Amino acid sequence: MRIETLNFINTQLSKLVNYEFEQWKSEVIYPYWVGNFTEVSGDGDMAETSFMLEGFTRGTYLELLEEKEIIEKKYKHGVKTILPSGAGVVILFENALCNIPTGDAELKKIQIYLNIKEWSVI
Repeated sequence: MRIETLNFINTQLSKLVNYEFEQWKSEVIYPYWVGNFTEVSGDGDMAETSFMLEGFTRGTYLELLEEKEIIEKKYKHGVKTILPSGAGVVILFENALCNIPTGDAELKKIQIYLNIKEWSVI
């Protein structure tokens, strides 16, 4: 994933929810979300990435479901942009895993997967 794309998605997510990349480093404010990614494929001109968001709360599970809906609504039909470098990006909501065990009875967790496709301009 291009740094430029990562910066774009970090900005997008920070406008929607309490979000930080890789791990939460700020004062804890529940619910919060952290993101990470796996590069799935690429052929030089096009790259595909699976972006995982993990949401956590010590409040109600409903809080996470409400924020999941916000993220899903934003990316369900795809967010498309042309980055300053000229590369094209599409971000799509892929799926969510809900009610994931954490080993702490009070800590609730959800995972959301976004599919990110990037195209280079030749």
